[in-house]
Amino acid sequence: MKKGDLYTFYFSIILCCLAALLLTFTHRQLAPHIEANRTYTRVNAIVRALGIDEGATDPNEIIRIYRANVTRAMKGEMEVYEGRQNGQLVAYGVEISGRGRYGPIRGILSVDPAGQRIVGLNIYEQSETPGLGGRIGTREWLSQFDDLPLVTGRVTGIRISSDQSGPNVVDGITGASYTTYELEIILNRAIAQFLAGGQQLVPLDLGLDAVTRATPGYPRNIELPPNLREEEDRRPEFMVPPGVENVALNQPVTTGMEFEPFPGELWQITDGVKTSGDGDFVEFDPGPQWVQIDLGAQKEIFCVVLWHYYRNPIIYKDIIVKIADDEEFTDNVRILFNNDFQDNTGLGAGPDATFAARWWGEIVDARTPQGDGMPARYVRVYTNGGYGNEPTRWVEIAVYGK
Repeated sequence: MKKGDLYTFYFSIILCCLAALLLTFTHRQLAPHIEANRTYTRVNAIVRALGIDEGATDPNEIIRIYRANVTRAMKGEMEVYEGRQNGQLVAYGVEISGRGRYGPIRGILSVDPAGQRIVGLNIYEQSETPGLGGRIGTREWLSQFDDLPLVTGRVTGIRISSDQSGPNVVDGITGASYTTYELEIILNRAIAQFLAGGQQLVPLDLGLDAVTRATPGYPRNIELPPNLREEEDRRPEFMVPPGVENVALNQPVTTGMEFEPFPGELWQITDGVKTSGDGDFVEFDPGPQWVQIDLGAQKEIFCVVLWHYYRNPIIYKDIIVKIADDEEFTDNVRILFNNDFQDNTGLGAGPDATFAARWWGEIVDARTPQGDGMPARYVRVYTNGGYGNEPTRWVEIAVYGK
């Protein structure tokens, strides 16, 4: 190696060492300040989300309010912040965290003491695109969450959407659908765990890796029902305690029909096969018909998932889902779902929406507002064929419980 090359080599090493020492020294000097800023940012988010900031802008005043009016507590396995004013509990705050499109999203969600409505939402860390996804950190956009219900009818949680409406729907951000979709997941996980008393929850695995992903549009040349639900492009996660499984798998199936269905056999409805090919469905006679599953013993049911034949565009009619403790359905009967808005079955008109059969199945929620399941042994599902004179065709019924 030439003398000039040696000089350059050693000079570069010395320069790199000096730069590393300078960075280390700077980091050590600034680390306490950086951590203090992070702590204050989080404290400020907690106070403002709880709605106890009293209009304060001075950092010292925010910290004073936090120390005087916020305490930490455990709600099951979930840490919560209890916000008070004049000694009275006004809101619970919970941490929310997850990954957005370009980095972590962290914030504080607060709900009222009764667990009925959102008090406020504050995002204190995010790396989304300024002017697009970055708007999730602005007060203008976050104000939509103020006083939003946590439970609407049979729906738990919130939706963020640019093309849907409802009391639990927040307007999305055009051009930032991925960011808002991830934020929706983060929020609904926190809401579900809070409403479940802080117990650990996980997204339900429906086993959709082995379905026929062929979902056409709506049937043509028919009059669509007035209670048809708006199309869902992405369904929110369904949160359940760990250990929930399909307790209907391979359980016996009966029907109220005089003759056996054809084509197909009843056992296929609980065989776990969710594909929608020519030999994968069970066809029933015209008119209102029901199928019934005996779970073998009383189980804690969190949801019933329905797969009608979905390879062709079909909207099935008058779907009713009931559970009971006895085979004759006279003991402790509960209706989980009813979209028979005209009372064609004679079982009473129902308030639920009609939907098109899709490969992802239709989840019928059986959870209580606290996240518990409903106890039952028998599940009965009615269907009255499909619009356009389509027959009732079943692919699978799954019952998820313990």
